[in-house]
Amino acid sequence: MTYFIKSPSRGGCSNFFMGNHRISITAEFVSLIKSRINEKYNYFVSNKTRKLYKLILNVFSKNAIDKIFQDRLALSNEFDVFIAKNNFETIIEFGCGYSLRGFEYSLKNKSKVYVDTDFGEVVETKKQILINICKDLSITYPDNYILLTADVLNDDVVEKLNLYLKNKNLFLAEGLTPYFNFKEYSKFLSQIRPFLKQSQNVFFSQENFFKKHSMAYRILRKFVNMLTKNYASLKFETKGDLIKFLNNEGFVDCQAYHNNKNLFYRIN
Repeated sequence: MTYFIKSPSRGGCSNFFMGNHRISITAEFVSLIKSRINEKYNYFVSNKTRKLYKLILNVFSKNAIDKIFQDRLALSNEFDVFIAKNNFETIIEFGCGYSLRGFEYSLKNKSKVYVDTDFGEVVETKKQILINICKDLSITYPDNYILLTADVLNDDVVEKLNLYLKNKNLFLAEGLTPYFNFKEYSKFLSQIRPFLKQSQNVFFSQENFFKKHSMAYRILRKFVNMLTKNYASLKFETKGDLIKFLNNEGFVDCQAYHNNKNLFYRIN
């Protein structure tokens, strides 16, 4: 088995992989990308982030930037497809950032519950912006949509989420676990293990995997990482590596597949 690890300096964040302010900046960049397909995401993008994006446009080619944008949109689309193909009563998303998936899903599916979780700063900012969106667009804020403050490595997530769980629940982590090193990833898995003792519950997530890119693409990715101060840990070379790691963590019913630049997997 081959593992590749690239972990950032933790600085003052010894209990978690990044500070809240770093998450907010990263979430804004993702919102900027998603604003191409949904104008509501513009509400989450600050002037500072727009200026940083203009700087990137002056340094890198439009094709290189578009490649990152399309890769990120394809990642979110894979999660959307998985949700659409399955019928869950409650969906829990860990590290939701400024994603509008849960909000819009709740508007369209009144009988389902969608719970978005993230750090307090992100949740508070997101809630206020969603209120503004509802006001501007004459939307009634969905009461089946829950925004919940949760630190997935240090809080008792079972206690926080039990109130919202039903018979068939989906747990999601989009773009979250690649930031974990092995120790953090193992701890996260221990946090979700109690949920998966219920037979109909499913965890669906994704990891990066070793794949060659053009030099321009790699430089641009490093530049974005430098601006957001977030760095991914490339932990698995193949889906076999990931499955073996999950098995060693005590998860037997696991499936994984490659699509685009990501390694998607589910645990039952």
